[in-house]
Amino acid sequence: MPGIATGESYSFPEGKLYLYASASGTASGSGVGYVENARLTFAYGWGEWGTLNAVKQRAITGRRAELSIDAVYADLVFFNLAQASAAVNAKFEGLTTGIGVRSAQWNLYSGVVDAFTVTQAARDVFHASYAMHAEAWSAFGQ
Repeated sequence: MPGIATGESYSFPEGKLYLYASASGTASGSGVGYVENARLTFAYGWGEWGTLNAVKQRAITGRRAELSIDAVYADLVFFNLAQASAAVNAKFEGLTTGIGVRSAQWNLYSGVVDAFTVTQAARDVFHASYAMHAEAWSAFGQ
């Protein structure tokens, strides 16, 4: 269970995102060409009920990490991952430079692609967006 909140915040000027099929046998993945507005959300489900002596009880019912990307400028790696209907891993990494600084890294394991969308507008290039979720993850450097 989580401890007391410390009020710390993490901010990184640059970052990297890697996506790869779980069955690829690699732990690093393939770098994505360029993404804008990537969001990584951790959601938790809770069940709550009261007992006969008015004690409130809570139990976690599930957890889910959701990765969504508003704009993708890359090769066909996203489409191929979605088309394969295979488990997908993702590495979401915030980078810092210098001596003695830390970076944050979240790895999502055995996720699934929820949506891959291609949008076209007049006098503009095609844009793609991507959404996936996973129920298993790990975090480093926090």
